[in-house]
Amino acid sequence: MAHRQDNKIFEIVELVPDVIELIVNKLPSYCLPSCRLVCKTWNNVILSSKHHPSISAASNFFLAHVYSESHDRPNSHHFRNLHCLESDPDHVEGVRSVASFNLKHKYFKRSFISIINSCNGLLAFVVTKKTNSWLSPNSVVILNPITNEYFELPKDKYKGNWFTCCYGFGFCPKTKQYKVVRSSTVRDRNSIIHNYKTEIFAFGTRPEWTQIESPTCSFNGCHGVYLNGGLHWIGQNNLGPDVIYRLNMEDEKYEQIPFPSDDGYFPCIGIFNGAINLTLSVEGYKYRVWKMKEDGLWIKAFSVIVPYVNKNILSFSKSTVEPIKICKDGKILCLWAGAELVLYNPTTKKMEKLIDDTTARDFSVHNIECFNFNVLLDILTGNF
Repeated sequence: MAHRQDNKIFEIVELVPDVIELIVNKLPSYCLPSCRLVCKTWNNVILSSKHHPSISAASNFFLAHVYSESHDRPNSHHFRNLHCLESDPDHVEGVRSVASFNLKHKYFKRSFISIINSCNGLLAFVVTKKTNSWLSPNSVVILNPITNEYFELPKDKYKGNWFTCCYGFGFCPKTKQYKVVRSSTVRDRNSIIHNYKTEIFAFGTRPEWTQIESPTCSFNGCHGVYLNGGLHWIGQNNLGPDVIYRLNMEDEKYEQIPFPSDDGYFPCIGIFNGAINLTLSVEGYKYRVWKMKEDGLWIKAFSVIVPYVNKNILSFSKSTVEPIKICKDGKILCLWAGAELVLYNPTTKKMEKLIDDTTARDFSVHNIECFNFNVLLDILTGNF
């Protein structure tokens, strides 16, 4: 194949698939979405099982969903940018951006967006359309950022008053089936009684929301976190202490996990270094982070005091420290108050700020433990 330009002939060499495979095998995984755009042959090689297994490791990466206003156009839509970041202590900010995605798909236009959680390289979003009624039903959308494929679940048809509605996105290792869980606290229009409801959408077997037995308490407004075949939430009960509820993805039954012995407040649950962690506020801007061992017992991971208080983020309700990654130098990358990336040094027991905080914004950070290259619907139903 040849193209003529300014009396010169440029020849485009079409590489055979085996040569393309040798090239892409030497590239970092986050470059592969861009390489798929080169041509049809490159796309087929990258998506083929010969080049990559269904899941490949991505332990150094995480996603940051940035939700901030445009200062140039204060009345414009919020930016909806999804950044793939890599922890890099040699970089001036401790992290570096390796890829970015702008959420311009039809699902995200004129909408409020929050990421539920990530699972095996896939992301689940809650999308609420901007309408005159705050009762507009939510949409749940599953995204594979590697293949840029979306899947929208059926909307909820409930017409009562929603007090809280939390979601979780998980995976059953035995059946290789993905499930979305919705837990809500609702009140009928003509009643003051609260009803607690848990529903599951199981890809491949139950293509509709199915109600299961639910705990008689509300979750704390945060979405669930997934680990080892279970989704975890913090349950808040006015008649007793807070506990962690774990929903088994196989039998779809809840179990309770007691909190550690700690008088802290504003609990926040997350996944860090392959384990469940629980962050509790102690006093002022001091926090304790607990790690749950495989036997269900808790050990204190570390305590930290946040030295910088930015007035721009005092209005954020999620004032907590979320551990994200352990860097190569042993420091722990954390997110504070959903707005600032900070580094905790276990040796000095001090925390340092990474990025400029003059702009008010909202971060939502999610680890990428792997990349998934199969067709989205095949992944969700376990047919790969």
